[in-house]
Amino acid sequence: MSAPAPSFPQPIFVGGSARSGSHALGRLLGTHPRYALLEVEARFHGATGGLCDLLTGNTDLDSFTQRCLGMWWQRGLKQHRGLHVIIGRRELEAALGEFGAAFDAEPWEASRRLVRAVLDPAAERAGKPAWVDLSGSNIKSAPTLVKLFPRAKFIHMVRDGRAVAAAILRKRDMTDDLRQALGHWETRIRRSHAGLSDMPPGSVLTILLDDLTAHDRERTYARLVGFLEIEDDRPIRRHFDRTISADRAHVGRWRQRIAPADARWVDRRYRKLVRQMRREGIDWIPEPE
Repeated sequence: MSAPAPSFPQPIFVGGSARSGSHALGRLLGTHPRYALLEVEARFHGATGGLCDLLTGNTDLDSFTQRCLGMWWQRGLKQHRGLHVIIGRRELEAALGEFGAAFDAEPWEASRRLVRAVLDPAAERAGKPAWVDLSGSNIKSAPTLVKLFPRAKFIHMVRDGRAVAAAILRKRDMTDDLRQALGHWETRIRRSHAGLSDMPPGSVLTILLDDLTAHDRERTYARLVGFLEIEDDRPIRRHFDRTISADRAHVGRWRQRIAPADARWVDRRYRKLVRQMRREGIDWIPEPE
């Protein structure tokens, strides 16, 4: 007989646009005895063409399997990221084989078993009962993921789009085009809004990075602890006090991180986007200071 599932929220899916603090939050949660932070973004469950798209009829089984064994197996500039960090090749092939054989008859249960087969061993190796994943597409795909894992919780990280654009420009493996950098933020915001609109009450917590690190630290931290139903927060409290800071998050310093002419353009564009998005009902994006 298998052990009963933990009664606390699990797993945890953290998402948002790139450079919005997901990894800082993941490291924070990974200090708690309950949650193991996955070493890399798993991606195969929520990315375009992934498991959620398969469940909703937007890709087919063969294409999904090929992506798992191809683009999601090894990725990055030096191919040092991907599922190979989490699971062995033979284990992944075996899990995909069992999944493929069962999918037509029981797609949701087969999908649930696949995610567990790929990701649960990482938590077991860490001696923890649950895991945290930081795939950026988690919020976009949250309506499907919450059907797979009804006890899951979703944390939506949001950051000032100007700071996101500045941070993306400084990341070697992303882009040096300012419009693309800000466009990434806008696209993720709109996708997240669509996903959030279909989520059950109480399943998602939106956190503004600047609030967590600087402007409203204590109240934002308390919201996080309450949302995850953490009774003993001492392990993450210590990490929070020691490492989560305005300085590390470069709060308010986006203008110093890009050229003056670029800063003026991104400021004008961001203000226009915020006004437009708020008219569309996206009221959780940060207002320009």
